[in-house]
This record gives sequence, structure tokens and C-alpha cells, in this order.
Amino acid sequence: MTADDSQALAREVLRRSEDLTPNQRLLLQLYAIMPKEPGGAVRKTARELAEDWLGWKPSLFSRVRGQLVEDGWLEFVDKLSNSPIYRLGERATGQRTVIPLRTRTA
Repeated sequence: MTADDSQALAREVLRRSEDLTPNQRLLLQLYAIMPKEPGGAVRKTARELAEDWLGWKPSLFSRVRGQLVEDGWLEFVDKLSNSPIYRLGERATGQRTVIPLRTRTA
């Protein structure tokens, strides 16, 4: 994803999230600007995102993230140790995230 793509995504997320609370919008913007894997996952723990990037207590981060997951703005992808990993959901981006499957070779 190029810098222009990241900026376009951040603008789109900001436009789509106009009815959300400021904390919800801030968390979505963080996910929009963070480096992502090809499937869109942000491989950072909640504690790292909360404390290092937003200056929030992890409990506030988890509560706001839970609201966004419940409403379809974020999607669960995987776990990193005991920490769940998320990506922006279809509601945030306006696009379905499809990850192509690779065939197994012998």
C-alpha cells in the first residue's frame, strides 16, 4: 500500500465514520494509517496501540474496539500470542476484504 493509498483510505474511513464518537473515529483512523499485512491485518497488540500510539489505558481501547467490532467497523483476523488482531471492516472501507487462497504444492 502506497502513501497515497493510505491517505485515501484514511479519508474514506473519516468520511464514513462521521456519526461515530470521537474516540471511535480516532481508533479507526489509527487502524487506517498503520502498516498492514496483505489481508489488511494490523499486527500490533491492543496494549501497544493504546499506550504507545493513543496514550489511552488498554481498558478504554478494548472497550472502544469492542464497540467497533460489534458494529462491523473492525473485523477479528487472528491472534498474536493472547492478543487478538483486527483489520478495518467492510463498513469502514466500503470494500469486502478477500484474501486469495494459495494452493499447496508438494
